[in-house]
Amino acid sequence: MKRRRSPLATVLGVIGCVFVLVLGGGYWLMLHMPGISFRGDPPPLGAEGELLRERLQRHVRVLSDDIGERHYWRPEALEAAADYIEGALAEAGHRPRRQDVPAGSRVFHNIEVVFPGADRADEVLVVGAHYDTVRGSPGADDNASGVAVLIELARLLQEAELDRSLRLVAFVNEEAPFFGSDAMGSLHYARQAKAEGWNVVGMISLEMLGYYSDEPDSQFYPFPLDLFYPDRGNFLAFVTHLGSRRLLHQAIGEFRRHATVPSEGLVAPPQMGDIHRSDHWAFWEMGFPAMMLTDTANFRNPHYHRPSDTHERLDYVTMARVAEALAHMLESMAQR
Repeated sequence: MKRRRSPLATVLGVIGCVFVLVLGGGYWLMLHMPGISFRGDPPPLGAEGELLRERLQRHVRVLSDDIGERHYWRPEALEAAADYIEGALAEAGHRPRRQDVPAGSRVFHNIEVVFPGADRADEVLVVGAHYDTVRGSPGADDNASGVAVLIELARLLQEAELDRSLRLVAFVNEEAPFFGSDAMGSLHYARQAKAEGWNVVGMISLEMLGYYSDEPDSQFYPFPLDLFYPDRGNFLAFVTHLGSRRLLHQAIGEFRRHATVPSEGLVAPPQMGDIHRSDHWAFWEMGFPAMMLTDTANFRNPHYHRPSDTHERLDYVTMARVAEALAHMLESMAQR
């Protein structure tokens, strides 16, 4: 005779099924990514890649060593950084323009170059990196590395024929105490975009792109992400919230088609505070899809926000590989 199942067992069974479905659905929404992350030994850089590596290293060295700390309390240094970025973008073949960003009694600047689109010129893709630092740190990884890649993306994409408009922007005043204030360069920019009715189809923040390690236990995570991701800090992280999941999937899928660098993606609930920590947050505030690319900052780099965040600690070979793959990714994302 078949044993009759008790009501309690039935309830527990239903709860178990719901838990599995929720867990599976959560994994699909947050952790499942298109494409396959690069694994194995990357090929050596070619001649162009070596030149790219040299230029990236020069940008980081000038910003973090020659100029050094660059923030509100060292306005001459912050202005010198803006001048250097503007000159490097001009040398790469562009006509950069400045946007005033008032901060107290001073005025600082966002620096922008625009790639006009063709068939879909009204659709705008923004890529940004902040060039200021915290007090007490030369900011080689945070964020001269992101600015260096931004400058070289302008060079790599110079001849690209794009359908969507692409705007590359070096933002001022991302660091505390200006984050979230009227003096935050990216928030100032995003508010203007909203007021002028731009159709921003995506914003990508380049936030610390220079620190990588193949050593075991070189990568850390807030719990419970450590249960799902590798313990070696050799990958580029793609991070966003649920509302911008489609943008992240498009970006990481295109990146993985070309990259010789491992990549990991996370689509997190907004309650996870660490996912807000860069200029993409300003675009979320204005209702635009946005995401962050990062080496994961203090979850990998022990020199984060310290005097020891210096240019010789960064991996410029991997940065060159990242920049090359990002150029391909952006060209694909800005085409039909």
